[in-house]
Amino acid sequence: MQNVRGYVWRNAIVSGLLCLPLLFVTQTDANAIQTAAGDGELLAGHVEKLSALSGPPATETEFAAGVYIENTLRSYGYETELLPFTYYTYRKPEVQSLNIEGWPDQQWSLQGFTYAPNGKAEGAIVACGLGTAQDYQRVDVRGKIALVERGGITYGEKVRQAAAAGAAALLIQNDRDVFVPATLGAPLDMAIPVVGISKNQGEQLRKRMQSNGEQKATLRVEGALTIRQTSYSFLGKKAATTSDRNQAVLLAARHDMVKGTTQAYDAGYGEAVMLEAARLLADRPHDTDIYIVSFGASTAQDQGVRAFVDDLEAKEKQRVIAAFVLDGLGSRTGKELLVTPGAGSGYESLPVQVAQANGALYRPSLEQRTGLSHTDQILGRTGIPTALLTRTTASGSTPLAGAQQIEPELLLQAANLLVQTVGEMIDPKTPAYPGVPQPAGKSPYDGEEKQ
Repeated sequence: MQNVRGYVWRNAIVSGLLCLPLLFVTQTDANAIQTAAGDGELLAGHVEKLSALSGPPATETEFAAGVYIENTLRSYGYETELLPFTYYTYRKPEVQSLNIEGWPDQQWSLQGFTYAPNGKAEGAIVACGLGTAQDYQRVDVRGKIALVERGGITYGEKVRQAAAAGAAALLIQNDRDVFVPATLGAPLDMAIPVVGISKNQGEQLRKRMQSNGEQKATLRVEGALTIRQTSYSFLGKKAATTSDRNQAVLLAARHDMVKGTTQAYDAGYGEAVMLEAARLLADRPHDTDIYIVSFGASTAQDQGVRAFVDDLEAKEKQRVIAAFVLDGLGSRTGKELLVTPGAGSGYESLPVQVAQANGALYRPSLEQRTGLSHTDQILGRTGIPTALLTRTTASGSTPLAGAQQIEPELLLQAANLLVQTVGEMIDPKTPAYPGVPQPAGKSPYDGEEKQ
């Protein structure tokens, strides 16, 4: 417990909350928190059921997996909540073309934008600076094709401003010759067809406009499709059973998966470990709230966790002293249980320190994340101290191909370490961790004497 005690000592000094008699967890207290005796058959059963039930985001099978998780948490005494959210998927256009009169031999390399609408426009090309509202006050682009430079405002805002000015379409000149994925952010209420051209081709077009005068063009975008999807995350809560420290610990995994893929078992192993930890923690006295979250639509750019953090109030984020993301915990070529900090967290963060003190091997980052979600990175960026528990090590490490090859002892190891780690944080015998807001009129150590 030396690392954990050091964490508390340093943060107490910074926070001005030094209280010497209470800062240290004695070795007796630490040993009193026994390692959980998990159920290997139950863990394997969770993986098998989830792999059989689940499916891709926004499908009935994905929802069925979520309901299984919710019902399991209810059976352990957790209050559950359904968290619906909407997001958009986009199919790239089948046709993107730009043709300029009198320039038939010019071959264009065009960039598409996620959420760009279909459409066809014919008209003169007009240079419009960066495409801001002020730029359009100086030129008339009604019924014409606006040519703007990248920068200044977002792509989505460039499209809105061009549409508001009456442009029929938009050309965005890049500031480089290599395209990277680009998006309008979301489907727009005001939108016109838009494509991007490289820096070099944009300069060629501008030189032609200066030397030859007005250039008329035809721009087409066809076959794009934007669909509004609805998916669900599931939240389980267990309120503090003793004096409430106004703190919470969060366990997170994901339940959407494509059957038969390595990602399916990465997700299923994480869910199984989370459910077993939830079971083992359920009946323990705790002065800290326990949150269990299963995210949907992780394979759709982690839409579930994005919606969760968007809806989480600032005061709720401040209450979460540690978040543990469980992913890729099955059998891999490297079987060590690793703890890696989420974005914005580091070696000194609470979940990393306590998990390491209980036997996880620290890794500042992973060599590769193939098959894993970015839940830990997204949670971490909100300011929540976050750690990823995984077995991903080197490139080429892959999970087992099927539920019949599950190694329960590896899942048991992860579940037991997680229960030991979280158990120390929520145990009424240990002091509250400094730096977390407390209920009005209470010190961070009120309730220490209660068991």
